[in-house]
Parts: sequence; C-alpha cells; structure tokens
Amino acid sequence: MIDISTITINKHMENNVQQFLDSIQELKANKFKAWQASTKKEVDCSPLTFKQQKDIIATVADGTVGVLKFQKILNDILIENTESDTLKVEDKLPLILKIRGESLGNDLKLDGEVGSIESNIQSTRKIKSPKEKTINGAVDVVLATPTLKEENKVINYAIEILKKDGDKDAGKNIGNIYTFEIVKFIKSVKFGENEIVFGDTPVKDRVKIVENLPLSINKEIIKYIEAFKEDEQSHLKVTINGEEKAFDIDVSFFDN
Repeated sequence: MIDISTITINKHMENNVQQFLDSIQELKANKFKAWQASTKKEVDCSPLTFKQQKDIIATVADGTVGVLKFQKILNDILIENTESDTLKVEDKLPLILKIRGESLGNDLKLDGEVGSIESNIQSTRKIKSPKEKTINGAVDVVLATPTLKEENKVINYAIEILKKDGDKDAGKNIGNIYTFEIVKFIKSVKFGENEIVFGDTPVKDRVKIVENLPLSINKEIIKYIEAFKEDEQSHLKVTINGEEKAFDIDVSFFDN
C-alpha cells in the first residue's frame, strides 16, 4: 500500500530544497566591480562558490597535469563569474586578486605571518595591456595576448599530451609546457605569401610550426612573454613587518 503522507512529505522537502537553491542562486546577483586591464574599465563579477574553490583545490593531486588543470579551471571561473568570454590573459591577475579578496578576504598567510593583498588589488590597475608586435625575419610572426577562451584551447591540448607522457619524463614535460606557452602568444605567422592564422589552426599544428621556427625568432617571442610576466610579478608581493615577500597564484592562494 502506498503511503500518501510519505510522498507528500518528500515532495514538500524537494520543494524546500529547490527554493533554497533558488535563493542561493540569487547571491550571484550580489556582484562587485573588478578591473579589466585589456579594456581599462571595471566589470561586474561574482564571488567564488564553494564548488569552485573545491575544483581549484582538487588540482593539487594531479602533479604536472594539475598545474595546467588549475590554470584552465581558473580561466573557466573568471569567464563564468564575469559572464564574459572576451577576457584576455592580462585581465587574469586583477580579477583573481579581487575575487579572492571578496570571497576569502584580503588577508594572506605567508610563512606563518599575515599580510594583505588590498594594495595589490589597487596596484593591478596599472598593469599594461601588451601591444600587438610583429617580428620580422625569415618568418614574420605577429604576437598578441590571447583571450582566456583561446588559452584554454592550448591548455586542453597540453593536458592531453602530458597525460599520455605521464610524469616519467620531467624534462620532456617542461619542454612541452615551454612550447605551449609560446603557442599561446602567437597570432599569426607568414612565410612568403603563405600566412597561417593561429586562431584558425588546430593546436597540434601550431605546435609543429613553433618547433620549426628559427631559434632567433623564438628568442624574440620569449622576450615579449617575459616582459608581460615581469609586469605581473611586480604585483605579487606583500609587505609583512617591513619585509617584502613574494607570493604565487596557486592552489594555496585559494585555501589560505
């Protein structure tokens, strides 16, 4: 015999849970303003959810692949929480610091001491959006910062390759990651009348092109990337008891 009262209670509980979830979703409407370096404008942003934090922390168990997964998940979170798929890599640091501050607070533990990222959030407004650059040589290469969406395409392919190779050959893995980083920042290459637009080209083919570029050109590409990275690194320091300490954007930054 079917117990009608039990069915009624279960249905009532389901309705309560759904109402609760609907109410929680409304929290996403409580947005804050964050700086977008590529446009030099503020963008609406939502704080981290517990699931997003859990997804970030889970990458710590995956070794070298976990480092790439961390980058991809972080990109996905930035795109989702700003509702924008046009974010570029120079937008990451200002958004990450602001989201972390709004979600977990500005306090940051380093070596048993506590600093604050409040001034870092402000200083990232000075991050420069790198200009497009053309390297002329035997092969002409146009460099530009990628969108997070485009970066994720490269990261996904990198994860596939590293999963196949495993952690048995650390040197090869490092070399692959180095190559993938170069691939991200190339917009197009031209040799004679032949031009390849990287955004329209499979990542595996982009990798082949990069691996066959003259070393002198790769050195110039690295300079472009390093200048951008150095600008970012200058904003990843806090002062604790009069001593300047550097910090990284890694799993511990979101579990601190």
